[in-house]
Amino acid sequence: MRGRVSPLMLLLGILVLASVSATHAKSSPYQKKTENPCAQRCLQSCQQEPDDLKQKACESRCTKLEYDPRCVYDPRGHTGTTNQRSPPGERTRGRQPGDYDDDRRQPRREEGGRWGPAGPREREREEDWRQPREDWRRPSHQQPRKIRPEGREGEQEWGTPGSHVREETSRNNPFYFPSRRFSTRYGNQNGRIRVLQRFDQRSRQFQNLQNHRIVQIEAKPNTLVLPKHADADNILVIQQGQATVTVANGNNRKSFNLDEGHALRIPSGFISYILNRHDNQNLRVAKISMPVNTPGQFEDFFPASSRDQSSYLQGFSRNTLEAAFNAEFNEIRRVLLEENAGGEQEERGQRRWSTRSSENNEGVIVKVSKEHVEELTKHAKSVSKKGSEEEGDITNPINLREGEPDLSNNFGKLFEVKPDKKNPQLQDLDMMLTCVEIKEGALMLPHFNSKAMVIVVVNKGTGNLELVAVRKEQQQRGRREEEEDEDEEEEGSNREVRRYTARLKEGDVFIMPAAHPVAINASSELHLLGFGINAENNHRIFLAGDKDNVIDQIEKQAKDLAFPGSGEQVEKLIKNQKESHFVSARPQSQSQSPSSPEKESPEKEDQEEENQGGKGPLLSILKAFN
Repeated sequence: MRGRVSPLMLLLGILVLASVSATHAKSSPYQKKTENPCAQRCLQSCQQEPDDLKQKACESRCTKLEYDPRCVYDPRGHTGTTNQRSPPGERTRGRQPGDYDDDRRQPRREEGGRWGPAGPREREREEDWRQPREDWRRPSHQQPRKIRPEGREGEQEWGTPGSHVREETSRNNPFYFPSRRFSTRYGNQNGRIRVLQRFDQRSRQFQNLQNHRIVQIEAKPNTLVLPKHADADNILVIQQGQATVTVANGNNRKSFNLDEGHALRIPSGFISYILNRHDNQNLRVAKISMPVNTPGQFEDFFPASSRDQSSYLQGFSRNTLEAAFNAEFNEIRRVLLEENAGGEQEERGQRRWSTRSSENNEGVIVKVSKEHVEELTKHAKSVSKKGSEEEGDITNPINLREGEPDLSNNFGKLFEVKPDKKNPQLQDLDMMLTCVEIKEGALMLPHFNSKAMVIVVVNKGTGNLELVAVRKEQQQRGRREEEEDEDEEEEGSNREVRRYTARLKEGDVFIMPAAHPVAINASSELHLLGFGINAENNHRIFLAGDKDNVIDQIEKQAKDLAFPGSGEQVEKLIKNQKESHFVSARPQSQSQSPSSPEKESPEKEDQEEENQGGKGPLLSILKAFN
């Protein structure tokens, strides 16, 4: 009959459908090869599904894992981790208290074009996966304590609860810039000019120093740094040697013979050149530059070409140069733009800068003859006493060691030039210059600046720095310092006292932020040069010593409440130090007899401290210098 289907036809239809289904499974787009090993293992596990529909759904989920960098998606539909090992530098988050069971977790959803977690717990999992390599081996709940970096002194935590002190060595010290952080901008066999990295690139807490750069100039005897101008205000200080510095604008030119400890301001746009007039001694100059165009960036403009820098005159067109100099372009090119371009140039060679041969003209620092040294220093003035120069001239030199030191004793000296009417060179820049000399084995007592941020350059010698800061307590360690300092002012976050240490040597730089206590120990005679920013109405406040001791000014009743000991005990302790500002680095307590009736045993002191507790943050700051 027509309406009936024969059993043979039905059997053939079933066989055709089965073959088509098998062929479709083999050619399924989900079986394509993937470079993600996690996705490959997921696709292999899907072959174990007996049901075709479940197998296709499994393969569909597995292909999405190819674009998931974490690859922790279970093909059975649960949000969890696969059995594969975590990629190097990453870690998985274990089950935390309060997590839902697998059957209660929400399915994953697509966010912003990628597969992301659906709930807060999954977002927390993603944050854990983004931790750097240093963190992945440590459980997230573990606090970093007493980590000792290889080859360096490690962390030390001590004190009463809430007042522990963490120590960060030079490796993790954002306030310390070793000399290797300078990069050479110009250099040849006659010397080099180096620029320190930007302060705000090292740490976000130095945003106020974004527009201040430190430059170091080193020149061999009888050499000249070629004339140039820059789009930045500059203050240079002679660290070593003897220099003749010439500063010129459109209507005036001044030359000064500067020695060690002399400073000079070079305004933005003024042409200047520096001569090392000494026959045997190298010249070292420290300079702070404050760009006027782009914050943190400055450019040097040279009128003459060299290997390192082209003349800015080459940037003008031929017609402009001919009109400007009222001469033919060939003559302009021969005289200003090209070297050794004719017989006339050779004839004038004896009257030019020691004939500037190709051997000498290899950069912006060139060798000069003895005769030209005499010519360049003929009209230079020596640094004279205050008041003899034109009053109010910002290009007048400054002698940092002129007069009596601001602080002085047998262990050290401090000279300081403040931004006032007597020093117009510094007044409009709101800067101060400080020169510190600490004898070998001496200590500059713990102190801080009330307002100024001071950039300190180590001019000579070696020593040790201790700087105390209060920072947000970190739950994990190994992140970069920039990330540690982020959101420092978050309300309700725990604060901790940290001691940052560094071994100082010649050429290093460190920063003393305002209100941050600092102590400096000289292991050899140590000379420091400081550039103070925001220096107007700044006060230097000491935390110990016979004079200028701010703790001594605290009322007795307030001491009673703030410190573990009584007010009388605190006042008696303060009076033990008879020196001020600079003292011997060897504590006097080491020479005292342990049986002294005035001294309590360490166990008794610790017990008394534990009973009274850390009464305030001032105690924590003082402990950081222990």
